Amino acid sequence: MTEAHIPSRSIRLSLFFISGALLAYEIVLIKLFAIQYWHHFAHLIISIALLGFGASGTTLFLFGKRAGKSAPTLFFSLPLFFVCSVWVNFFVTRWISFNPLMLLWQPGEAAKLIGLSLIILIPFFLAAFCVGLGLTVYRKHIFRIYAANLLGSGFGSLVIFLTFLNRSPQELILMISILAGFAALLAGRTVKHRILACGFIIALFPLYAVLLHGTSLPMNPFKDLVQAKAPAGSKIEAERFGPLGMVSIMSGPAFHFLPDLSLNCPYPIPEQKGLFIDGNTAGSINRFSGNPEDLRFMDFRVTSLPYTILKKPEVLIIGSGGGTEILNSLVHGAAHISAVEINRDVVRLLRGPYRDYSGDVYGPDRCTIFIEDGRGYLERTGNKFDLIQISLQGSMDTGTSGVYSLNENYLITTEALITCLDRLNPGGLVSISQWITSPPREGVKLIAMAIDALEAARSDTASQSFIMIRSWQTAAILIKNGVFESDEIARIKDFCRSRLCDLCYYPGIGIEETNRINKMDQGYFFLAATELLSSEREQFLRDYPFYVRPATDDKPFFSHFFRFEILRKYLSQERQMMIPFLDLGYLLVWIGLLLSSALSILLILVPLRLAPQRGRGTAPIFIYFGSIGLAYILLEISILQQFIRYLHDPVFSAAVVICSFLVYSGIGCIWGERIGSLSGPRMIALLSVIAVVGLIYTVFDSFMECTLSGLSLGFRIILCSGFILPLALPMGIPFPSALARFRPDQRHLLPWAWGINGFFSVIGTSLAILIAMATGFKSVILLAILLYAIAGGIYVFKLSDSFFTSGRASS
Repeated sequence: MTEAHIPSRSIRLSLFFISGALLAYEIVLIKLFAIQYWHHFAHLIISIALLGFGASGTTLFLFGKRAGKSAPTLFFSLPLFFVCSVWVNFFVTRWISFNPLMLLWQPGEAAKLIGLSLIILIPFFLAAFCVGLGLTVYRKHIFRIYAANLLGSGFGSLVIFLTFLNRSPQELILMISILAGFAALLAGRTVKHRILACGFIIALFPLYAVLLHGTSLPMNPFKDLVQAKAPAGSKIEAERFGPLGMVSIMSGPAFHFLPDLSLNCPYPIPEQKGLFIDGNTAGSINRFSGNPEDLRFMDFRVTSLPYTILKKPEVLIIGSGGGTEILNSLVHGAAHISAVEINRDVVRLLRGPYRDYSGDVYGPDRCTIFIEDGRGYLERTGNKFDLIQISLQGSMDTGTSGVYSLNENYLITTEALITCLDRLNPGGLVSISQWITSPPREGVKLIAMAIDALEAARSDTASQSFIMIRSWQTAAILIKNGVFESDEIARIKDFCRSRLCDLCYYPGIGIEETNRINKMDQGYFFLAATELLSSEREQFLRDYPFYVRPATDDKPFFSHFFRFEILRKYLSQERQMMIPFLDLGYLLVWIGLLLSSALSILLILVPLRLAPQRGRGTAPIFIYFGSIGLAYILLEISILQQFIRYLHDPVFSAAVVICSFLVYSGIGCIWGERIGSLSGPRMIALLSVIAVVGLIYTVFDSFMECTLSGLSLGFRIILCSGFILPLALPMGIPFPSALARFRPDQRHLLPWAWGINGFFSVIGTSLAILIAMATGFKSVILLAILLYAIAGGIYVFKLSDSFFTSGRASS
């Protein structure tokens, strides 16, 4: 076919909308899987989305001539098939009873994961095929076609993040379908095609009302909400969809959630309702009539330990959730309570329909509420507190199964603890609670981080500035801005004695005082504290069976404890029962990397390798397009994580980074077309800009964070987007610039290069996280810079003008 069959502008607009629908569907699918399973499937879904681009390139490489002849029909029909596949996937993924917790225990679950991945791949393949076909057919307009893809993807991400994330996934699927319908409408070359596309769009609304509206979302049977509502009489009372997930409130006659309550508490516990986010426990809402006598049980909680030392403290609660810690502070006579809760939907529910039930726990006479990220509040506030309380994360089941191991948590890093200490009045306390696992992991890492933070603040008093106690399933660590006095230690001992708690560490403790009530194999926490305070710290960190090195801002994975030695230990037949509960999230990223790599090899590399028309001399093309594909995704993921600390909001960070990268790269692509073909030196100069800006991000990271912390969210968003501009703008040029230089007889290699770029983008998604967990996100940026340097060398020395102008490329 020739380009005259459909105007280039119509195709660009069509690709703009299908690209927006594709990126929006990717985000919605991540949201759906976070509800149905857990958040760590995001990396697998991104890999599968990119695999769709790679596989489409392979298909075009093999069947490009046939596809070119049918291009008008394909441009019109593929968006419609994309919509059909999205709707079918919504129901099919519900029917596949995949259980990730059993993936290493039951081999059949691996087959289900492969099947699930292939089903998810279909919509991404169909939409990516449209884009690849546009690049192939409209070769003279490669820059504009690629720019339409990038700008459309940026548009889709912006629409989802800023406009529709308070909608249910079903409503988002309807919106995505409408976008794809417009793509078909714009690609229609006849009146019949346009009428059919309009009818298709109109039909979406009654189909949504019949098939999607009100449809319940499935959840893994091991999720907290599923377990909690199993008893008779339990029901979900309220449900809200928002940017931070699906908030659910559940009532049930048997529901209670006070994991740190002493077993000898003599007081009754009030009625509670469960608070869940994406099916994971986020706390409870206590019925409170306003009578302090109803809260006497609070004094028998491990988290009440600070109030034995502090009188009428100024309290900061980070992660106030259902308000339990606010009530705890009230009953213990706090002078003033500041509560930080990032999830606006939780606050709205407790200020709205559950205001009377909770005793108006978020009312202005109870506390001052700040709806923002806890780390962000700590960075920007100038207030000082007597107590900073960081709440317990999740439930015992999810907390110990490793589903949070990939959860980047900038609130519990060494730098965050240093900031907490800086926000304390003299003699103030930081209180952090964690679950107890066996052998212990979280508590040991907390001790290591506390010691690091204290040594950074005042190196000579670390051993005298923290205390740790534990109950039968939770532990609490107190870190003091000062040293613990003998009378304070005496009060702590009395607290533990009367509430059946064990002392783990205090200045001057002896081993005989530990592990006396709630017995473990040995006094793990005492031994850990002793070793970490000694000259044998490094040896202890190396030899401990789990990874317990302190989490940092560069490696913010507090819940990551996995070591491969653990897997070898537990792979013995008699201990396989333990495998599903050992940092599942980390193992799933490895499994996702292996699966996506295997599928990429099968669907991209093998067909490309076996194709007879590939020709010789394609190794430079392979290295060049592979390098820039891998480098782009590594930089994007690294900057996304870095900017979470700048914006202190994961949703706004994702919106700003993803949208800015795509839009600025699209603008760079348009700019690249005006510049024309890049010579070797000009390409080196372009890649040097990317390298320099990337290095600036790594060197001035702390300075940028400090500079932005005092600004309003709006200014931070504008500045962060501006920071991305000099990086993303040139990143949009290397890919189309090389494609545009292909000779007419090399035209068949264009989709091949597209496929190679997609292959390396696929593996880069999981690889970025695995590298960051091992060596930090800054090292991921440095690796991306190295890859761009390799691409520059290949471009200059291998993809020279002679390569594109000679009659045939030679090996």
